[in-house]
Amino acid sequence: MGKSAKIKPTNLAHSLMISSDLLINNKNWKRLSRSWNSGKLPHALLFHGPEGTGKEGHALELAALLNCTTITNDEPCGNCPSCKKTKSFQHGNVKIIMPLPRGKIKSSDDSVEKAFSDSSLKEYWDLLKQKKDDPYFPIRLTGANTILINSIRDLKHDLALSTVNNEWRIILIFQAEKLCIPSPEAAHSLLKVLEEPPEKTLFILVSSQPGAILDTIRSRCQSLYFPPISVQILQDKLIQTGADPVQAAVMVRISGGNVRLSQELIENSTDLMEKLYLLLNACFSSDPSIWNKCIDTTARLKTKDINQMEQLFRCAVLFFRDLLYYSATGSDDEIIFKNKMSKIDKLTKSYSEADWHSCIQHIENTQNYISRNGYLPLQIICMILDIQKS
Repeated sequence: MGKSAKIKPTNLAHSLMISSDLLINNKNWKRLSRSWNSGKLPHALLFHGPEGTGKEGHALELAALLNCTTITNDEPCGNCPSCKKTKSFQHGNVKIIMPLPRGKIKSSDDSVEKAFSDSSLKEYWDLLKQKKDDPYFPIRLTGANTILINSIRDLKHDLALSTVNNEWRIILIFQAEKLCIPSPEAAHSLLKVLEEPPEKTLFILVSSQPGAILDTIRSRCQSLYFPPISVQILQDKLIQTGADPVQAAVMVRISGGNVRLSQELIENSTDLMEKLYLLLNACFSSDPSIWNKCIDTTARLKTKDINQMEQLFRCAVLFFRDLLYYSATGSDDEIIFKNKMSKIDKLTKSYSEADWHSCIQHIENTQNYISRNGYLPLQIICMILDIQKS
């Protein structure tokens, strides 16, 4: 097994911009800035891709660019009054539409302000404050499952008014797939606006589920895909913020290029690693008490949060992948668990005939069975026995 080819980074943090923590997708940003400079920016954009790839952050950066008074190298300066207002969600020409709770709304004619109680309004501003500090922070209000038609009707009223200082008006629609949940009335109302957009108005729809958006809306938007952040770039980012290199290497691969998830995994990495080493000990032990402890720990984890249980199994897959790689190459160049090299070396020598690839398959199959509500104790024991036979 040779070294994997180096992948040219496509996401880099920029010194300007309103958020220096955002890993800019250079391909998409260049495409947007070219359209902006040539006067061919479409009136509606759809930023789509997996969670945690900076779609909302890029939407805010573009909103800042359009009204920045000191643009440098096709980037917003981040320091002019307009940029500061955009970053703090205080800009009069930047409007956010997102799922809201129904609150006291009784009909589609009610103002969207009725959606907010005192507590939900406080929660809203607390979330925006966290978003200001972290472009990957998801703004998710409690009890907010749909984009209300009231939000679109209030938007139409706002669009009839002139903008401040004749600047660009930017409408950011986060979780745009929620326009159609539980019914598409908000989407149909928005469609009428998109068909006849006001001048100097840009709509940016953001979604991780673009297939749930009406075809008629998608067809009126220029789509830009935001792929998962590359392993190396995300790993470097975590290490720069103080993460342990080994933990960063593991958590980045578990996160699937999701920046926010990788950050959360790092915060809980000590606990996750302890559970991983218990699982690994069980796989190489004949002691039933260790098996039972592993079963109890995994069962509690499944009851608490099945996502954490799945993360545990993905960690185990990565460790066995290291065993497979090291047994085939004798090199530690691509080893993820470098802090466990002595253990990896010992295991590969002790089990020189082991089929590590089959072990990985047993772990993945067990994860799938348990996720589909297979009987957990039996599945764990079968996995351990299958691994030991391999």
